[in-house]
Amino acid sequence: MGIAPTSWENMVVNLPRNSDSAGQRGILDALPVLVFLERAGSIVFANAKARQMLGLANEVWTPRPVEDVLWGLFPGTAEPQTLLTGTGQSAPFHATLAVKDGALSPVEGTYSLLNAEQREAVIVAHPGGRKPAPKSRMMEDVLSSIPEAVVIVHSNHVLYSNPAFTRMFGYTADEMSGGNLRDLIVPEGRLQEHATLETALDRNGCSQIETVRVNKAGELVNVAVLGSPLLVEGAKVGHVFSFRRIVKQNRNEPSIA
Repeated sequence: MGIAPTSWENMVVNLPRNSDSAGQRGILDALPVLVFLERAGSIVFANAKARQMLGLANEVWTPRPVEDVLWGLFPGTAEPQTLLTGTGQSAPFHATLAVKDGALSPVEGTYSLLNAEQREAVIVAHPGGRKPAPKSRMMEDVLSSIPEAVVIVHSNHVLYSNPAFTRMFGYTADEMSGGNLRDLIVPEGRLQEHATLETALDRNGCSQIETVRVNKAGELVNVAVLGSPLLVEGAKVGHVFSFRRIVKQNRNEPSIA
């Protein structure tokens, strides 16, 4: 059964467009739901509840890309299915919010387009207490079947790791979710190397290296790493890394392509 948009969502969408801006923001700050205002692909306002979840309660909000705040908001990105029901002026969504402690929290709500020409919209979401939308079963099966360890990273936070990654490094998908890949598997002496790898793949579109990483037990693992940008509708929003174990130690110094 679908979850109908709440009265909070209707109230936000129907606020008078020509009323006092400070007064409107005061109303939005008082609401017990997450409210974001989007303009031309950027979140230009987040209400008090949203800023609190993001760990920015005491900071002045500065515009930032939608995907840096709500991952998987638009159809075809991260959550292609939804249990919500939209209305004539709004569309339901599931997304993921990177909260203040670095964890990834599922949220759901409605996206209401106010001005298509200026790409202005109101996003109302409900945090926690709800299960993430079901993922595509076919895509999940494909990623799980890949023999190489695969991890997907967005804004330094791990979004996904496949079973081969767990077998290679010992971390479960839940342990990896929301974590920083560098903190978990990159030896301290290889941090600069990892940063150079990311710079190279951003510049060249693809980068590879033979090096060592460390598993959950603290053991070094010889691996070949292949990195590529994660593209959503043509825009780069993160990185995809695959790891293949190297049986014999390569005597050559690590080289970045």
